[in-house]
Amino acid sequence: MSKDTLRAQLIETRNNLPAKTREQLSNSITNHLLKALPSQAINIGSYMAVGSEVDLKSLHTNLLNSKHRLYIPRILSKTTMEMAALDHEEQLTDGRFGIQTSTQTETIEFGALEWLIMPCSGFDQRGYRLGMGGGFYDRALEHCKQKAPLRIGVAFTSQQAVFEPDPWDQPFDWIVTEAGFIRR
Repeated sequence: MSKDTLRAQLIETRNNLPAKTREQLSNSITNHLLKALPSQAINIGSYMAVGSEVDLKSLHTNLLNSKHRLYIPRILSKTTMEMAALDHEEQLTDGRFGIQTSTQTETIEFGALEWLIMPCSGFDQRGYRLGMGGGFYDRALEHCKQKAPLRIGVAFTSQQAVFEPDPWDQPFDWIVTEAGFIRR
């Protein structure tokens, strides 16, 4: 099965989860992440959910009220993005492709993040990510050192699949589902 076909099937499965169920599962994932946060302040890259992706709004609210620093993607072109600081929800604005981003001018290099939390269409047991097909995260991470940042995937357990990664695919260090952590 092609990655495009698998991606479409996994997204359809995710879309078919009732909204209330997705909200409950997203909250479970958030709780797992909150318990794993280190005590010292760190720079955390996250994302703004689109469609039926794991929604991390409650995680972001917690981070905005903590000592940790939150950054979210800003799409610059069809192939590149940067991570922009987010200090409060009033800084959110609609960006390219209808993805919310920050109005802040402050950005951070991907390698300077301690955590990078990423959505996915699917994942496999080895830690590989099936993204949306644009390659934004793979390109952003290709020049970063291993575990700098720690690459954290969030997904529902129903998004686990079997597929062959491409040579340029960047695996997750951790995958967090409603059931807990899968560590590579």
